[in-house]
Amino acid sequence: MIKWSRRWVMLVLLGLLYSLAIRCTSDQLRPVAEGKYSIQLRWVPAYEGEHRDQVMTGLQWSLSFLGAHLPAANWPAAVQFIDDHRFVLHLGEVGFSASSLEAMAEILARLKESEEYKKLEAIDLARFLVLSLHSSWHYYAITDAPANLTEYLAQKTVERIDSFPILTSSIAQKNRMIRFQIADELAQTFFIAEETEDVRLPSYPIDHYEVLDILPNGQLRFVLYDEQGNLAPAAPIATTLAGKPSKCLWCHEVNVQPLFQATADVPGFLSSADFMLQVDTANQRLVNYRALLPTIIDFNDKQAHTQSELLYISFMEPSLRRIAAEWEMTEEEVQDVLKGFPTHTYDEFPFLGALYFREWVDSLAPYRSERVPDSVRESGWEPNFFR
Repeated sequence: MIKWSRRWVMLVLLGLLYSLAIRCTSDQLRPVAEGKYSIQLRWVPAYEGEHRDQVMTGLQWSLSFLGAHLPAANWPAAVQFIDDHRFVLHLGEVGFSASSLEAMAEILARLKESEEYKKLEAIDLARFLVLSLHSSWHYYAITDAPANLTEYLAQKTVERIDSFPILTSSIAQKNRMIRFQIADELAQTFFIAEETEDVRLPSYPIDHYEVLDILPNGQLRFVLYDEQGNLAPAAPIATTLAGKPSKCLWCHEVNVQPLFQATADVPGFLSSADFMLQVDTANQRLVNYRALLPTIIDFNDKQAHTQSELLYISFMEPSLRRIAAEWEMTEEEVQDVLKGFPTHTYDEFPFLGALYFREWVDSLAPYRSERVPDSVRESGWEPNFFR
């Protein structure tokens, strides 16, 4: 019989416990990141003074814009930090509908196949947001946008549609006809803008349609349809400044917007004063509805959504500081790579510093990433993982 000294037994036991602890820790981190509805993300600091709580607010608002209910009690389980900048996001905990969650799963699967994810074991948080919230086709899939306008209207209980013509628009180059319904049930409230040459003609050709309605979580949804009534990634730049759904979000923020400028009344239609009363009614019902929601989103904080905007702006137009953190290089090394490329500043947020453009940065990066859209707000090339 082999005799074991007490010291030897203790060493063996300690070794076994250490191995078990390491395995358990590893099993805790890996499976959650590899789950169908989970992904490991990394926050890349972009500017001086950017804090983690601001980033989490930006993430929460971004997910909310996509329709997530974000019950406050679930948030601690939704985000699992691994270190100061890396965390696992569990989308199954944020309150998405079943169809939205499946759409998100397709995006996650594609991102996990990228060289960026395989090399860094994480995706840039802002890239994830740009490829979900700020990519039109992906936004439509996640928010269940109907494929055409006929299908959209078939999903509504249409009782009474009012019409309000806008002869002077800050968005459309010509005229807009706003067809809308304000209902007691928010799901049945919608606004459809028809853009055309002259709304006073008995019959006018419609250039495209811009739809605004309300998601079950209290956020606005924006859907664009072309002249034939089919989904479009952006409004045509030849006739309007409307851009992509992301631009609509940036402009409307959390409100059904009133008129930006005075427009002449047209006989036979609602007056400007009556239209404004209807918009006020819609906004008040929206405020009342949001107040009852058990969500981590504070709709009373009128500036919180800015944190969502800063995440995508500082990604699409990154500073030297941010690029160095992305590439895990020194600023001097990055500056040498980007030598010859001009910089610019962002007028709305000058504290972001001297900035480059994402297209340049990704073309020179030490790893390949999933290509993001040419622009978050304007028309251009759009990714579509659902084709």
